[in-house]
Parts: sequence; C-alpha cells; structure tokens
Amino acid sequence: FGGGGGSKKEPLPLARFTSHAKPITSVEWHPTDESMIVCSDEDATFVYDLSIEEEEDAKAKPTNPQEDIPPQLLFVHCGSQFTKEVHWHPQIPSMLMTTSQTGYSLFIPSNL
Repeated sequence: FGGGGGSKKEPLPLARFTSHAKPITSVEWHPTDESMIVCSDEDATFVYDLSIEEEEDAKAKPTNPQEDIPPQLLFVHCGSQFTKEVHWHPQIPSMLMTTSQTGYSLFIPSNL
C-alpha cells in the first residue's frame, strides 16, 4: 500500500463484525454522520456506529453466543425476507428504506 519500505505486510481490519449469517447485499454510510453505517444481508438490516470503541477487558472471547454482539451494533431489523438494498432517507436523517422480496420497508429505529 504505497509504502516504500519493501514490507508486504497485510493491513489489519479496524473492526470485524460477525453478526451476519449470510453474505452482505448492501452497505451505505450515513449521509451526515460519518461514523454510522447500515448494511443488510438476506435476513436482516444492521445499523452500526463505528465511533463506539470496545473496552480492552471486553475483547476476550465470549463464552455465551449472546455476548458476541458488538457494542457498535445499534439496531437490527428482521422484518423482511431476502433484503437486497438498504438506504438512508435523504431528507429524514434516521429513516431507513429497504427493498426485499416481501416488499419495501421504511422505518426509523427507536434508538437513533
């Protein structure tokens, strides 16, 4: 990556989220909040706030699957089947729109 040191070291990810059970179908950054991102897979839509940092003592591997929820995950919408796209509404900052096999959804997560 552009460095001249001759090192071919792979860049490390800043974060890795394993909440998704299937391949991601859509990703979009929030139009005004640079730390917010929404993404979807076939089963759900996920809203993350990447400005939330994980505490050092919480980085240990969880033993309970419910503890594997990242602190950055703010909201999950599971009301659609085979979601293909998700977008932030251009005029209503917290509103999301999804398209799926079962139709389209417009919603505002209660915690945004």
